[in-house]
Amino acid sequence: MAMLTRVLVTLTILTSVLTSYSQSLRVIPAVKEWTPAQGELNLEKLKWSVADRESMKSLVAVLESEGLWGKAVDKSQTANGGVHFKWTKGIDGAEGYRVSIGDGVLVEASSYAGLFYGSRTVLQLIHSYEGKLPKGVINDQPKYQVRSLMLDVGRKHLEFEDLKDWVRLMGWMKFNQLQIHLNDNSWGRYPGYRLESKVYPGLASKDGHYTFQQIREIQDFAKGYGVEIIPEIDSPGHSLAFTVYRPDLAHPGIDREGFGLAYLDIRSEESRRFIEKLFDEVAPLFDSKEFHIGTDEYRLNLIKDKKERDALGEDFRLYINHFNKYLKEKHGKTVRIWSGYEHMPGTTEPEKDVIIDMWVTGDAKNKTKAGYKVINSSHNFTYIVPGAPYYGVNNPGIYENWTPLKFMNKPEGILEEGEKNLLGAKLHVWNDFGPTGYTWNEIARLSVPSMAAFGEKMWGVKGAENYGEFVKYADSLAGAAPAVKLLSRDAGEKDLVWSLEKQQEMIGNSSVTVDAASQNLEYPWTASFTVTRKNDIAGDELLISSGLAAFYLDLTHEFKTKQGVETKRGVACVRANQAPGFDALGSYRPDVIVFPYEVPLHQKVTLTFVGEHRKTSLYVDGKLVSSVNTQMVCPLGQIGADQLPRGFHGTLHGVKISSKTGSQKLGEWNTGLLRTGVYQFEAEIPAGVTNVSFGYQRGAHGANLKQVSLWKGDKKVHDYKDSYFVGGKNRNQAFPVPEALQTESDLKIKAVIEGEGGNDSFGEVRATSF
Repeated sequence: MAMLTRVLVTLTILTSVLTSYSQSLRVIPAVKEWTPAQGELNLEKLKWSVADRESMKSLVAVLESEGLWGKAVDKSQTANGGVHFKWTKGIDGAEGYRVSIGDGVLVEASSYAGLFYGSRTVLQLIHSYEGKLPKGVINDQPKYQVRSLMLDVGRKHLEFEDLKDWVRLMGWMKFNQLQIHLNDNSWGRYPGYRLESKVYPGLASKDGHYTFQQIREIQDFAKGYGVEIIPEIDSPGHSLAFTVYRPDLAHPGIDREGFGLAYLDIRSEESRRFIEKLFDEVAPLFDSKEFHIGTDEYRLNLIKDKKERDALGEDFRLYINHFNKYLKEKHGKTVRIWSGYEHMPGTTEPEKDVIIDMWVTGDAKNKTKAGYKVINSSHNFTYIVPGAPYYGVNNPGIYENWTPLKFMNKPEGILEEGEKNLLGAKLHVWNDFGPTGYTWNEIARLSVPSMAAFGEKMWGVKGAENYGEFVKYADSLAGAAPAVKLLSRDAGEKDLVWSLEKQQEMIGNSSVTVDAASQNLEYPWTASFTVTRKNDIAGDELLISSGLAAFYLDLTHEFKTKQGVETKRGVACVRANQAPGFDALGSYRPDVIVFPYEVPLHQKVTLTFVGEHRKTSLYVDGKLVSSVNTQMVCPLGQIGADQLPRGFHGTLHGVKISSKTGSQKLGEWNTGLLRTGVYQFEAEIPAGVTNVSFGYQRGAHGANLKQVSLWKGDKKVHDYKDSYFVGGKNRNQAFPVPEALQTESDLKIKAVIEGEGGNDSFGEVRATSF
């Protein structure tokens, strides 16, 4: 009986282990097939070897450069407790691989991409399981041929080394194509063309572009990460860079407010010859057999004469076929275009060998039935526009309800499983707000969670039941790509970024240089200034500034509203947006926050600005003045100003700028927990907390907060009375802790939470102390 008991206990333990590991592994994207075995392999000390160093030299170069693998060793050292890479015929799929985890790890593939992807899976397993890998066998391959990311560098230059980081991130999440959108224009008539040009000297943007040598280098680099670089030169719309260079090529009747004459005159033979010469220069630079020629948003609606509009519509359609033939016959390229021609007058259809990036049209069934190969680039699902109030990716919705088969929520926009003319899908990062706006660090941190969700859905397998479960491991994994610096803030390596060494007397044209690693600090940050303002200077009083942002001790600003113009005055934060100007406030359409607080004269006060994800707050002497759902950077250029009357007159007693927010997480709210329509949230509040905020993070809906109150034991000590909503544009709901209760050590906050139209939303509850 004792023996039987031991056997049953052993079987129970074994079943428990198998059940635990037979669930989808914590990797992104999830693997197609996982066959678990008993036990685990300790890989805390990583050793690795390759079967053939010469044929695997690209893999060796990548792994040795990442700083995690060290140098390759002999195979005999990896049989037990190491990783060995081997070519094996018969592995399914052009990008397929097998990982066998036993006494060691064997990664097998018949293609370079497969071996590389196997290395990503092994590294992610090490990260997720802290070096103790579950034993078993992975057989994996993607479902979709095209798993693409598009970066708009035309409107906002991306430094070359940062471009490499995007490639590293793509390889980490098994994206295989990077489309580089090389030219465009932004509001304020800002043109961008990001390639060196010898046929058109002076065309390349002076604020940043890539040399031919860099284009060669980035392609070679990307191949090591399984990524193909596909260029896009966008015309005849989005062509301000070309029409500024050659004004005679612009269509005189298409003059869009904020952009100007940014459209080529496609009636002109000269326009076609100009683009042909440009393509002759650019096409040979890229190894890819595919070349994107743009062809979206040619604003025919600005032409008033219907006859001319109709003729231009047909010319536009012919323009597509002209360059399809030109690039195919002269350069051997397959052309990609954006959809949208369908909205143009005319009868000519694109040639059937044109690949259609379907963004603004969703009739995917008609396109594939007609014989076109298509990519799901639907603006309904795949567009990230950093800082914009429009578009944006709903990550939970993507993870739970979307696949590359879905172009829109109508039958004609949903393809059947196995549709041979569907190549895959693409996630887009559009920098509509131009060379200012979000920094690339902010853009990357915004985009990476979407890359994780898209990467998994484009690979073809879901590894978690829902998005809430997915992010429990994916958020950490997505940010763990080796050798990536872009996700780290240049000025945020230390908690204390900068502080004032001694008190300063300031006048309207005096300044103090901030010696920091960068001119700007991305969220999270806290900046405290203790000042005594001595004069109300005629003009706006700069407190601290950089080229991208500024904080004002006093600012008067006019805001345009539907009712007219509203003038506000007070402490302010400004962020440059769209085309640059003399300073942040002078940019084409700056983001401006004027807080409802004016600094009094001859009174010492401490102003504390707090920057968080999509939220900026002002505290005065520790008390919250206001929080606004706008994401700001903290400027780190100079305090005060060199020119009258732009600075401030007063005493600067102290400055402290930190890369943290002085807040702590109390808990999470999640409408997915709703069972009976409501649920009770409660959390302990540490002593010294001045505010508790419910922050909205993700989801299509939101939450109603009711019966919000503070408790000591079983006694209610404060009631906030009203109902509150958090979600959508209202991303934070703050509840100030009464001063008399801030020193209490056994305080709790309670709230009844109701879902607002759904149960897919969640966020954090945070406490702030100043």
